[in-house]
Amino acid sequence: MLAKIAFRKLVFCAMALFLFSCREKDSDFSSDSASVQVQVVKVEDKVLDDNLNSFGTVSYKAKTDLTVLVAGTITGFTVKEGQFVRKGQILAVLRNLQLEIQKEQSESALKSAESSLSLMETELAQEILSVEGRLLSIEKAELNIAQKMSELELQKKNLEAQEALHKIGGVTDSSIEQLQMSLSSSQTEIEILKKELEMSRLGFRDEDLMSNGIVPSEDKTVHKKQLVDLNVRSKLAQVDQAKSGVESARQQLRAVNLMMDELTVKAPADGIIAQNYYENGEYIEANQKITTLIDTTAVYAMIYIQEQDMVNFMNGTPVFVTVPSLNKSFKTVISEISPIADASSGNFRVKAELGNTGGLIKPGMFIKCSIQRKSPERYPAIKESCLVSSSGNQNASENNAESTAKIFAVVNGFAVQKIVSVYGRKDGFVWIRDSLKPGDIVIDNPSPFLKEGQKVSFR
Repeated sequence: MLAKIAFRKLVFCAMALFLFSCREKDSDFSSDSASVQVQVVKVEDKVLDDNLNSFGTVSYKAKTDLTVLVAGTITGFTVKEGQFVRKGQILAVLRNLQLEIQKEQSESALKSAESSLSLMETELAQEILSVEGRLLSIEKAELNIAQKMSELELQKKNLEAQEALHKIGGVTDSSIEQLQMSLSSSQTEIEILKKELEMSRLGFRDEDLMSNGIVPSEDKTVHKKQLVDLNVRSKLAQVDQAKSGVESARQQLRAVNLMMDELTVKAPADGIIAQNYYENGEYIEANQKITTLIDTTAVYAMIYIQEQDMVNFMNGTPVFVTVPSLNKSFKTVISEISPIADASSGNFRVKAELGNTGGLIKPGMFIKCSIQRKSPERYPAIKESCLVSSSGNQNASENNAESTAKIFAVVNGFAVQKIVSVYGRKDGFVWIRDSLKPGDIVIDNPSPFLKEGQKVSFR
């Protein structure tokens, strides 16, 4: 009896074991033949814009501290801080009593110098007339001597004729003596006239011209002018001295007027009054700031860029700037790059000029900017949600460095795990440098239980 019961139990266990074994095989077969439903995306060929995004502020393009060059009391300072002014507009007027007195003195000195010059020029004109008169006197003396010489020749001929008559007794001895005395007197008179002419010619001779470095001209008109200039040389020097006095007085008056002009402070360019340092009625010393003017017709977008990124940029690199407070965007280029990094942050300061004709952009406003590192390129791209895991730099697109990631691709209906190089991430997409090509199918949001080689299906 006991033997039968034991036999039955043994048969039952064997049958149970057989049925369990068959069920396990059926289960394994079911696992191998059934597919897992998954969501997939196709790899696309997309453009990757490799941009650096940063923040910054607006700064004025030019600032001018207006200083007064002459001390004085402010009598007209009407512009207010924040006021827009035009180039050449009067900003302030000063008064300096000492300069006003100096101006009156300089004007009087100029009038006195001009009077002295007028007197010297009148005396020069009279001196020229006097010299020309002496020249005429010399010419007259020469003519007189020539006439006396002619008369002397007649006297000699008359004496010879009378002496011939005297020999035959036709003329008395006393008549001959009188004629001889008259002839001698004429000769003496001529000698005296010649001496007087010689004295009159002093200063009017060719040797006088040559001794003063003047080559006598053969032209009579030029020669006469040379003699006149020689004999009025001292008076000409006095006239030149008077002219110098006039010019000196004019320069002194001009200097005073220039200093007086500096008492009126004008705007050197269009701009906005940033800060006033004095008020009406106050006394301001020379070389002190009276106001500060900033030019806002154009402004700078001030951006600070890290050292490792500076190698990608240069003057002329395109920059896209957004002013959130104005809800406006501007396309410009880098115009200046600081040659030295900031000692505290290690960043480089970059400036990009923005047009601001309407004056809407104010210095100090917050800005956003995007700077293109290089020309956009096309790469295979998938959704970021396709990544199973990633390693390395998680912001590859921000610093131009790559990272790696795992994905599941669908190959012949089976899940195939691949390790890909992620070149960039942006707007929920990742760009793959290798391992994938446009048109490949990749599983989106893969299940953590998904295994490589598992059969998958999708719509």
